[in-house]
Amino acid sequence: MTESNLVHSENSTAFLTDKTAFAHTAQVANYFSKSKMIPEVFHNKPEDCLVVLMMAQQLEVNPLLCFQNMNVIHGRPSFSSAFAIGLANKRGPFKGPLRWTTDTSKGLKVTCHAVIESTDEAIEISADMEMAQRAGWTKNKIYQSIPEQMLRYRSATMLIRLYCPEVLCGLHSVDEIIDITPNNQTAKVSNGINKEVDLSTKIDNTGKSDSVIDSINASISESVDV
Repeated sequence: MTESNLVHSENSTAFLTDKTAFAHTAQVANYFSKSKMIPEVFHNKPEDCLVVLMMAQQLEVNPLLCFQNMNVIHGRPSFSSAFAIGLANKRGPFKGPLRWTTDTSKGLKVTCHAVIESTDEAIEISADMEMAQRAGWTKNKIYQSIPEQMLRYRSATMLIRLYCPEVLCGLHSVDEIIDITPNNQTAKVSNGINKEVDLSTKIDNTGKSDSVIDSINASISESVDV
């Protein structure tokens, strides 16, 4: 972590040890909780709103933007994939925005491309329907209506997670939360805005999803010099 990042990190949590600053932030959170312009899941929940304000400060984004793009699933906060892509394009280590190519020669495959600005290294990560089926993602009916868009989101979040995880401060996208939902557990999107996925059905992962993630993590471990 650079010195400037360290200073910003300390400043973004300074109100936790400053009674005056904390009281002010808590008051702001209380006002937000009473607003009808934020998602219903945060209504009359000043404590949750306080956490969102903390995240907005950490990410250096407008609090309303943070509210509109955050979902809460089983108590775990997550961001929409579109929001993650926007942050990566603005703050990631890339030269220009993320871009995609589509290959239909052997089924549908979408590849997310980027160029590391500091090294000019071209990087890419692909997601295809075979992977989606193995991982159990296609249990979500939206894969039947807009599969290419869903694979764009998936390939992008995997690339972001690998090359600039700091952009999201360790939070996951909604899609990634599905993969770690326990077997036969109902998962519902609390925030009705920017829902890329329908979590209203039973998520019945058979372990395949975890194996896909494990294989990705294994590949990362093998390719990175610790």
